[in-house]
Amino acid sequence: MTWDEWEQLKAEALQNQRTDMRLNSAADPGGGRSGDAPDLRTNAPGKKAAVKALRERIRPGATTAGNHADETSSAAVREFKDWDTGAGLKDAHKEWELQVKQLKARLEADQAALAKTKSDFQYVDFTTGNRIAQAQDQRRDA
Repeated sequence: MTWDEWEQLKAEALQNQRTDMRLNSAADPGGGRSGDAPDLRTNAPGKKAAVKALRERIRPGATTAGNHADETSSAAVREFKDWDTGAGLKDAHKEWELQVKQLKARLEADQAALAKTKSDFQYVDFTTGNRIAQAQDQRRDA
């Protein structure tokens, strides 16, 4: 590729560049928003309701269902302990216990993640703002 081809490609890329993207332009003089584009938002009431549902209904329900299946499976394993069916049920029961344990851990992690989303967004906003300010200071000093 020659230098002229490279310059032509750069010029074409510049012409095709989207300028409506927030990260691809300076802020509007009148404020931080450009055009009619909505700001990034989170649904605080929805997250709060989801955390409550996980805490009060879903996680306890998973525990109850897991315990019920545990009790009935254990009873079946005892009834068929001398049969090949008993060994198969025992193996299936171990796998079930593992899956219930993993599901409960996942639900707990989801609940915790939803609960801290707001603080994570605030931290990212603060950190990004500081980095931009540092870059602007370095640019002025250069």
